[in-house]
Amino acid sequence: MSKQNRQARAAAAIAQQKRAERNRRLGITGAIVVVVAAVVAGLVWYSLGGSSSDSAVAGAASAKVDDTSLVVGPDSAKTKVTIYEDFQCPYCRQFESQSRDFLREAASDGKAQITYKPFNLLTQDDYSARALSAFATVLDDGTAKQALAFHDKLFDEQPYENASDKPDTTQLRDWAKDSGVTKASVLDAIGPVDKSYVTKVTQAAVGAGVQGTPTILVDGKPLSGSSISDQADQLEEMIKKS
Repeated sequence: MSKQNRQARAAAAIAQQKRAERNRRLGITGAIVVVVAAVVAGLVWYSLGGSSSDSAVAGAASAKVDDTSLVVGPDSAKTKVTIYEDFQCPYCRQFESQSRDFLREAASDGKAQITYKPFNLLTQDDYSARALSAFATVLDDGTAKQALAFHDKLFDEQPYENASDKPDTTQLRDWAKDSGVTKASVLDAIGPVDKSYVTKVTQAAVGAGVQGTPTILVDGKPLSGSSISDQADQLEEMIKKS
């Protein structure tokens, strides 16, 4: 073996060792992050009480469609909550993950009625509009139960805001299937952006004075807070006291 080849092999071995060490460090760090995230998720799950699946099932029983909105909970509920959201908004996903279980249980118990009003705020690419259009298809031609499950799925599987490989039509259809949609005409309609629907609900949100997402109204009044967690906590306390 020539000196040049030995040097090349040595350099390659050193590089491989460095990569292995880097991967080991990343693996340890990743494991720590996963453990911490699991603990935090467990604490959030515990603080909200009950499992996501149980609350989703309970909420689905009272779900109904009201024009372009998805409503969960009875009209007789003392507290009316309206949520303006964007399926690509990371803060909306945070609020959803922190408040979903409690809100669904409150709706199931007749304490609160939640009205979801998704619209297209984020326009750096077309994913927000495509996800919204897919939701509209299920909302219009599927069932309220399917629409609620699909609403949750879109947030649970939300891509990173700046990702270059956003979910395509096939993925959106698969998520709809996972949400219980079986009707071929509904699945086939998922894909193209429904510009008229997107414009309609977005203009309605702007007309209502919505300037960002999530915007939460409680009995018609905006819910303020220093953070998403603060808003979720405030909302829970307000419903408990109602």
